[in-house]
Amino acid sequence: MKTYGIFYALLVFVVFGCSSSEVTDIPKEEEESFYNADYVLLQSNNDQLSVQLLNATESTMNLSGAQSTFESVLLPEITFRQGTTFAYYSRLTECSGQVTIHDFKDDTASTYALFGDLVECNLNTTSIAIKDGILYVSYVVEETAKISKYYVRAIDLAIEEDNFIDIELDKKPLQMDYANGRLFVLTIDLEITDENSLSVIDMGSQTLIHEIGLGYDVERIFADTDQNMIISYQELHTVLNSITMGVQYISYEDGKEPMFYSSKSNSFDSEGRLFYIRPETEFSGIPAIYDFSDNLALLYYYANFLTASQLEFEFNIGKTTMIGYDDINNVMLVGYQKKDDESNGGLLRIQLEPEPEFLDNLDINGIPYAVFYQN
Repeated sequence: MKTYGIFYALLVFVVFGCSSSEVTDIPKEEEESFYNADYVLLQSNNDQLSVQLLNATESTMNLSGAQSTFESVLLPEITFRQGTTFAYYSRLTECSGQVTIHDFKDDTASTYALFGDLVECNLNTTSIAIKDGILYVSYVVEETAKISKYYVRAIDLAIEEDNFIDIELDKKPLQMDYANGRLFVLTIDLEITDENSLSVIDMGSQTLIHEIGLGYDVERIFADTDQNMIISYQELHTVLNSITMGVQYISYEDGKEPMFYSSKSNSFDSEGRLFYIRPETEFSGIPAIYDFSDNLALLYYYANFLTASQLEFEFNIGKTTMIGYDDINNVMLVGYQKKDDESNGGLLRIQLEPEPEFLDNLDINGIPYAVFYQN
């Protein structure tokens, strides 16, 4: 079982938690100019989700006058995000719902009605995923107060009729992600043990091919850029090879947990590093990066790149709400809600190399929810 170290992001990087700390000067590199960037910012306001388009250059970030076709909707609970695609589930009745898929690359949207074959049911959807034109929906049908049926429905979006297959599970599905042609479904046994399991579905045949016991208290699963499945607990995470099903356990030292298990705002860069919000008492969390190749976390405390005046008065940062990453320009985008203000927030840009440096801030008439790079 491996353990991991933790780094704090300062003007230089300092190892935290070792018997001795070593500060290394970072050689200066020639600055590279950013080319113009266009961002699509999803923002929430009064429980509504809407879009604000942004333009950014090396020196400025501004609201764009252009409009998106994305229609404002009630803040969804079940969403899926991949690249420039954002999808969400809307419940219509106790026995029906729909999924809307919006691609911000070309600003187009499609909506698909679900469960038209079911009549007079009590149905709850738990997660969605999309891959290669197939929409996967995990759901629960309550037959009686004590009996429920669990399914993953695979829907071919290119076909209008007879376009789905239901894959029955024996435990309640909680979350899904995919890797190497397999759909991984996190489940929980509500009837006997309260333990979690992982059901593996072959995405070619749409059949259940494997099940793995995970024990208790799995927080979430997701695929990394190497197509491994990350199974996250509070005290450790498991790296599951999605082909061989071999596992590697990564444990944490007390007080040095990366805590990416609780973040719903995540982005990966081209090197496979995870950008996420790490829970902290202050600001309800801070920007962080986890490197799965080295099992190291970098923590970006606001005080290390903002002045006290910027924190408390100019930007008035109250709560971190979003983390994004512009891989082309090597810039981290940090969304936040202003202190004592549920309607307004802002967006920070932080240049990461050769050292963390604050670039600019843009006040937003809403709370940043997610950001997409459009160029």
